[in-house]
Amino acid sequence: MRKEIGEKLFLALILFVIFSGVDRNKSPLGYREDAVVVKGKEIASMLGTEIGRLSLFRWNGKNFETIPFQIDEKTAEGNFIFSNGKKKNPELADGKLSGQDELVFMAWDSGPSAPQDISFPEKADKGVEIVISDVILGKKASVYLFSFTNSPPRSEIDYVEHFVEEGRNYVRSARYLFGEPIKQGFFDRLHLVNSDGVVAENMVDRIKGRGFIRSLGGLVKFNAGEGDTPAELVAWIDGPVRVVRRMEGGVNLFGLKIKLAGGSDNVFYQNYFYTPIFFNLPAGASSIMKGSYMIYTIDFNKNFLPSYYFDGVNKNQMILDGKMDEKELDLDFSSDHNWYAVAGDKGNLVVRMIIPEQWKDYARMTAFYVDDDSQSDPPESELGRHQPGFKLSGMFEAPSGKYNYYLYYMVSDKKLTQENVGVWLDILDHPLRITSKALARK
Repeated sequence: MRKEIGEKLFLALILFVIFSGVDRNKSPLGYREDAVVVKGKEIASMLGTEIGRLSLFRWNGKNFETIPFQIDEKTAEGNFIFSNGKKKNPELADGKLSGQDELVFMAWDSGPSAPQDISFPEKADKGVEIVISDVILGKKASVYLFSFTNSPPRSEIDYVEHFVEEGRNYVRSARYLFGEPIKQGFFDRLHLVNSDGVVAENMVDRIKGRGFIRSLGGLVKFNAGEGDTPAELVAWIDGPVRVVRRMEGGVNLFGLKIKLAGGSDNVFYQNYFYTPIFFNLPAGASSIMKGSYMIYTIDFNKNFLPSYYFDGVNKNQMILDGKMDEKELDLDFSSDHNWYAVAGDKGNLVVRMIIPEQWKDYARMTAFYVDDDSQSDPPESELGRHQPGFKLSGMFEAPSGKYNYYLYYMVSDKKLTQENVGVWLDILDHPLRITSKALARK
């Protein structure tokens, strides 16, 4: 492992794991894996407050204690204001909480509601209670945003970090280490927390986003992949709760603009990250590109073997071991689904693809799965295909226009099963609800 990712990176990763712990037992929502994003307009009583005077707390049963948070400023058009990179734009920030700005924290850092007669923290002059509700189980928790006359106390916990080393842009947390080659639109490093609680060696050859373009009734065929899609990191935010990375780039095929990570904001939390994919469908595409499709997979390397696979329609576990057996050949490759899981002692990952609502009558999203040590699928770093993923077809028949779809990668620190995968699906299927109320100072 040290040889692969470097002595400096190895030591930094170990230290990050040691010092990034949190006690989730204090929260009524400690079982949830959600990042909570609160728009400034949802806490109207705090609008106009200087962000530098704000801090976030939970009630621990005895007093208020700080929790990790960040506030990301946005433009009136809803675009992030970046503090780092060649296209950073801090001059657009006014340093005050606006309606489009985003307060971000983890659900597991919330706490019970504080007593109504409790006093504000010292030097706090204004506050709001933010209530987070799980609509499935009917549980609630709270956090408290206070403004201070000066020097607000802040948590020292940092869940996630961006850095550059050895020709790659990395994001590191206690759950994973993610790396992609500089100026490329794909990742080829994904270290996952294992059953011993350690983020160990790299588990992937690379992500493979392959387009199979068919035109003129099949007379013209063109295959494009992740290596044909350069994408440059031009700006980023590196906060204690999330990293936001602005990527620009893409590929243009016959007027079809596909950006695997281009012109989009990739967002990383401690336990999951997601990538928007921009898709510009030109007029007339349905008549000339019928039969074209996309394949999105992760090709795992041999470090990840053996592990197992299951999804929303293939509920029985398939052993990912480089040998395609009869059960794997008999998987359901025709029914639609939007998630799969790979799991075991080496690491546990849920992958979801979310397509635009406008595609629902056109697109099909079905299983793709190859598990064969002897097959090649270049470009790649090692022989063998250990590739679960999605086949996305039919989207070329949708009306022309600009679309975004999303790939989510969710990293569990527990071994995944059909029985416990729901907490990850709930992040998108049953999101937490937010309400707030201004507090009167006692």
